[in-house]
Amino acid sequence: MNLQTFYSKLLSLPYRFKLILVFSLLIVLTALILGGITYYHFATASQREAKDYQVQLVEQIQHNFDRYLKEMQIISLSPLYDQNILNILKEHETPIATASFPPANERIEMWRYISSLIHSRNEIKGIHIMANDGTIFTNLDSNTVWLKMINISNSWLSQIRKADGEWVLLPLHNPDYYLNKDTEVFSVARLIREPSTNRHLGIIKLDLKQELFEEFISTENNIYILDERNKLIYPKKDQAQLLRFAIPQLENKQDYQYLKTDMDGQSYMMVQNQSDYSGAKVIMLTPFDTILSEVNQLRVLLLLVVLCGIFVSFILGFILSKPLVRSIYRLQNAMAEVQKGNLSKRVVNHQHDEIGQLSQGFNYMVDDIERLVTEVYETGLREKDAEIRALQSQMNPHFLYNTLESINMLAITKGNLDVSDMVTSLGKLLRYTIDHSAKIVSLQDELMFIRSYVVIQQMRMGDNLQYQEDIEPDLLHVQLPKVTLQPLIENAIIHGLSGQAGKIYLRVKEVGQEIHVIVFDNGKGMSKERLAKLKQSLYVRNITGTENHHGIALVNINERIKFLYGESYGMELNSEEGGGFTVILRFPINRQGEESC
Repeated sequence: MNLQTFYSKLLSLPYRFKLILVFSLLIVLTALILGGITYYHFATASQREAKDYQVQLVEQIQHNFDRYLKEMQIISLSPLYDQNILNILKEHETPIATASFPPANERIEMWRYISSLIHSRNEIKGIHIMANDGTIFTNLDSNTVWLKMINISNSWLSQIRKADGEWVLLPLHNPDYYLNKDTEVFSVARLIREPSTNRHLGIIKLDLKQELFEEFISTENNIYILDERNKLIYPKKDQAQLLRFAIPQLENKQDYQYLKTDMDGQSYMMVQNQSDYSGAKVIMLTPFDTILSEVNQLRVLLLLVVLCGIFVSFILGFILSKPLVRSIYRLQNAMAEVQKGNLSKRVVNHQHDEIGQLSQGFNYMVDDIERLVTEVYETGLREKDAEIRALQSQMNPHFLYNTLESINMLAITKGNLDVSDMVTSLGKLLRYTIDHSAKIVSLQDELMFIRSYVVIQQMRMGDNLQYQEDIEPDLLHVQLPKVTLQPLIENAIIHGLSGQAGKIYLRVKEVGQEIHVIVFDNGKGMSKERLAKLKQSLYVRNITGTENHHGIALVNINERIKFLYGESYGMELNSEEGGGFTVILRFPINRQGEESC
């Protein structure tokens, strides 16, 4: 269906439905525009507030982490100011081949010192001081930590040595000196150098637990902490799946604080803050679905409001449109009645709007039509009556009757009884037609007139013309317009039989409250095209050619019946080529002695 067809069908809908549709569209468009503007501003504000909040939160986390690292860095410097610790490390300055453990007094002295550093700090897994010979002094027992370095080629050892005395932040790793190989920590470490000679005496390493971040990081947020090389510090690797998508963007875009990105099929707001002190990065990833959760609720609410608006608009449109279209329906019904021929129909409308003006104009128009129709009918009747009177006035009826009677007596005297019968029938025809005292006669009188006419025609055609009647006796006193049936018999003889042998059948029957007069001839009939043209001529006078006399007779009879009895009565025609011709007249029952129509 193209747009033009859809538009045409839309315009063809009932006026009331179009009115309701306009109401609904106005409400829906208004709700969509206002809702769209509200949704856009609310979503923008929500994103801006979420961004500001997350930037502040990441900065606070970074600040707290830097402050803690400074504390750990201070602790890592403390061995440099304790001569006893330095002396013990000097005793283990030279690597030895044996795997002997340090004396108990050294281990106790170191344990006390380290324990004083770790007091009330549960987030510290352990503090380890590693001498050059591989000896490990720690606050942990021998069931937890090896007391000798096993592998001196660890990457984290290389990183500490490369710092050359500066403190180092080590990302998550699994130190091999723990007996439990699954132990994972991040650390702050540095080389221990003798202050006076700057000689390398060992390493101090503070292993930290991730529980440290529970104090200032909520587990509900996707927060990650990386070192300056983008190595993970927090959380554990099995909890940082999104980092595989985020790290490439961190490497490509170093100088940004806020970024919108798509990861794993979902949109995220990424906020980062890198410390100038430690180089560590704090990254926060928040799904936009979470940020816009309230906005999405607003969207659902707006959708419900729009749906309710549509429903309310339909209800209001249905209620409010009824009085608006009632006058239109009233005018439409009146037009339909006038179209059926009821010219007495008028529209009662007390409104003064456009519909009221249309109703008033319709009433004026119907008044004019009714007046014109009445004038046309009355003028036609007066013209016909004038013609009949003119014919009647041209000859004295008594003279005609006396002359015909003289001819009749002469025929009888000469023994020409056929001529006598024809003259007698002709006299009856003249008396019936010239007598204009009544326009409505009984069926019996009309039949006598027809029989006289048929007698004359049979004198002319002989046995070629057969005539038969089938009439219920109770219908002989039914009233009908004068000279209604004779033209039908005449048409049957002239146009139906066309001078050939044939039969004319007249039947009168009662059907409900109607009288049906049927005139049938078994003549040549007519084609469907000619029959359709003749039926059309009953309503439009367009008879031409050889059908002029035949059609005008039928049209006149049909108009007389409709004029006298109404548009619901009249004439029906049926015919088939070679199958004869049938005329059916319908008019209401009105017996002699009853009130005339």
